[in-house]
Amino acid sequence: MEQRRQFEHRSQGWRAGRAGQAAICAAVCLIMAPGARAAEEFGDVAVSPNAIYTGNTYHGYGEIRVVVENRSGTRAHEITLVFPNRPSGMWGNCIGRISRTVTVGANGQEVVTLLQPPLPIARGDDTIRVEVDGREAGEVLAPNANGHSSGMWRGGSPAGATVFVSRSLDFDAVTRIFRASSGAFTAIKAVGPPDASSPSRQYNAWMPDTTAYGKTNWLELDYASPQTANRVVVRRQHPAPMAAEITLISAAGTKIKVVGMRSTAIPHGVVWDNEYTFPDTTEPVKTVRLDFGTAPPSTISIDAVQISGPTGSQWASDARASSDNSASAPAYGAAGGPDQVETLRSESPVTDWSEDWLAYSPFDAVVFNAGDLAAMPPGVFAALGNYVHAGGNVVLLGQAGLPAQWHAAQRRELAGGAEFDTGFGRVFAIAHEKPAPMDSQPTERLRQVTRESAQYFQSLPNDNGQANTLMPVVENLKIPARGTVIVMLAFVILIGPVNIFYLSRIKRRTWMLWTIPAISMATTLLVFVYSLVREGVTPTARIAGITVLDQSSHRAATIGAEAFYCPLTPSRGLQFDYTTEATPLVSAYGSGGTRQIDWSQSQHFEHGWILARVPAHFHIRKPEIRRERIQVLNENGKLEAVNSLGAAIKSLWMADADMNLYHAGRIEAGAKGGLVPAKPSQSLEQAGPRGLLGDLGFTANPDSLHDGSKYLLPNTYVAVLEGNPFVENALGAPAGAKRTKSSAVVFGILEPADQTTSAP
Repeated sequence: MEQRRQFEHRSQGWRAGRAGQAAICAAVCLIMAPGARAAEEFGDVAVSPNAIYTGNTYHGYGEIRVVVENRSGTRAHEITLVFPNRPSGMWGNCIGRISRTVTVGANGQEVVTLLQPPLPIARGDDTIRVEVDGREAGEVLAPNANGHSSGMWRGGSPAGATVFVSRSLDFDAVTRIFRASSGAFTAIKAVGPPDASSPSRQYNAWMPDTTAYGKTNWLELDYASPQTANRVVVRRQHPAPMAAEITLISAAGTKIKVVGMRSTAIPHGVVWDNEYTFPDTTEPVKTVRLDFGTAPPSTISIDAVQISGPTGSQWASDARASSDNSASAPAYGAAGGPDQVETLRSESPVTDWSEDWLAYSPFDAVVFNAGDLAAMPPGVFAALGNYVHAGGNVVLLGQAGLPAQWHAAQRRELAGGAEFDTGFGRVFAIAHEKPAPMDSQPTERLRQVTRESAQYFQSLPNDNGQANTLMPVVENLKIPARGTVIVMLAFVILIGPVNIFYLSRIKRRTWMLWTIPAISMATTLLVFVYSLVREGVTPTARIAGITVLDQSSHRAATIGAEAFYCPLTPSRGLQFDYTTEATPLVSAYGSGGTRQIDWSQSQHFEHGWILARVPAHFHIRKPEIRRERIQVLNENGKLEAVNSLGAAIKSLWMADADMNLYHAGRIEAGAKGGLVPAKPSQSLEQAGPRGLLGDLGFTANPDSLHDGSKYLLPNTYVAVLEGNPFVENALGAPAGAKRTKSSAVVFGILEPADQTTSAP
């Protein structure tokens, strides 16, 4: 009501003049903005939907955010949010209910998030039901409703990657970095010999941004071996006359020669060559720069540039340009399917971003700058750190170093910045504050890493059969066909011919009124007893994963799997920790039914997630703070490892700061074992935790790990555990220890002191 009064008041000002008109436009924009919708009032309670982005995401957990305010000065209220409000059209594996209950004190306010695993929401009215103190109070429109789904398929093709972009950055410039199919229309497409075979807008050629008319466009190409030149050939895709200027540049960066690009085009089928000859240059040519001035960008399309001279010919080895047309690639069919990248702009400043890492889990990369980093609240900074450790990618512009709290395990130099490995993820720190001048090397690397992230989730199994093949939860899932047929045959014979013959003989045929139900009940009881004897009632669980454990920062990140087989449907469902991303390995289009989640006390998968005698598998990602560790003691020159990892070690490989290798066999939990010098059975790859994940997969079968030394980095270890202390058993008490099989592979990063600690 208060907003309505403000609106009417501003409407009167609008009639008075242009100043009032501007005011009302601003008010309308504020009310309708996705990140700041008007609050709905339900007595003392005001509820405001508040999305930090709008768009489609395809893996991880989609965030539905609501701000709840209690305007009562004396009374607390219990508020329950339920989405969807009125589900309908339920089909396939979908989510029929996500709920959360919070208590908001007098004059209090709370940001409430409903997090959606990657299954579609049952069709409904796109609203959230609001209940106050146990009574239905009304509904509010859900922000970004139905924008998150099982991300494997979109329009019959695998869904691509999704990049989240800070609102403080040039969104179009960031989009041009990522949204291209293997670099479609980018400068790198002018590198190497000609490979574009069709005219005009062919994505294997470089083209400047076609939306930026009137701007100056240029292309610079480097050659691996500087050479004396007397000829330049420009292969292009557009037949229109091209007026431009060629500048030949030496390795020292000095101009050697300037040639006007005004020659006749030589057709080669549907493409054209412009050939320029001149006397031998006085210095070797390292770089060729093509300046097109303000020519229409749609007439510029360069496939390759060759220089020739007395010593031979060569094509360019690297390139950069004033701009590129990669953002328009989808319009020309250049970026479909798994190579597509969708950029989503933040609707809110970083100060309003989520403090829950699961809100970032749908993104294959998050892009922000040094100013955003400085303005981040501690909770947002910690959430992004958890996102990176769990396998996310962060692009940080305007800062060449990594925030110290995120602890890099490896660093690789890039042009104008560096790439850091931290946990399972990567941070790209780029010195350029703006994305536009970014070098082609980091640009291509960003595209590669972002697509690899999306392809990882696309590769996960999406039905019970595939998942159970990778990670069998029980030894034999086959239906006991022979026993079932024998029981059914005996039942048919007994209830039919035998029953009728016997009752006829004793002249009691009317007894069929009770013998038939009795035989049926006895047969049912027999089947139940047979099933009980064969499988029991205790669920079977299997847990496995790979954990990166940084002992200096006490950060742990786990990627793994949980599988369950229950003879009877568990009444309590599954309960995961708040920080666990649990992705059900099922197809959204398969048969399974609706599922329910409640976030009030934990991540409670209430109903529909496990069916009796049907295996259920989940892909797990989980970052957290852990105190487990391995301590290395030096006793009179003999190294020993103290196992404080919470489970027995079956095998241990370790490398010190100088990459000297050690090995140990079984070490019980809490005990210590000797480390003996070892030689790698194969060449050291120093592949790190992502190498482990790539070789073992998320199911992390430790039996396939015969040599952990090839993954080691300086001051690290790889331990195979008999048990998994890093992932909770979501079944809880019903899962008996004898029916639970768990294992873990730990990639540990030692503290520097652990290499020199002496025994007391």
